[in-house]
Amino acid sequence: MQRYVVEHEFNQPLTPKGFEDSSKKAGPCYQQYGVVWLASYLASDGLKMICEFEAESAEHIRDALRSAEVPFARVWPAHKYQR
Repeated sequence: MQRYVVEHEFNQPLTPKGFEDSSKKAGPCYQQYGVVWLASYLASDGLKMICEFEAESAEHIRDALRSAEVPFARVWPAHKYQR
């Protein structure tokens, strides 16, 4: 499976409750499309977030997010580098 990054942009800061609600809604859709969530990183101001996923394709992620009605700005393939 390929690793992907999803960029989210918000008009209002994302709250912990908003993140939890979105995650609950998206979970079944991720499973349906074979998408595995790995991590999320929220900007300090709460207006941007990037999420790391594994999936067969970017389109699988887009389809899962659309099914869950979770807005996103971009999905792009990524490589993980560690020291």
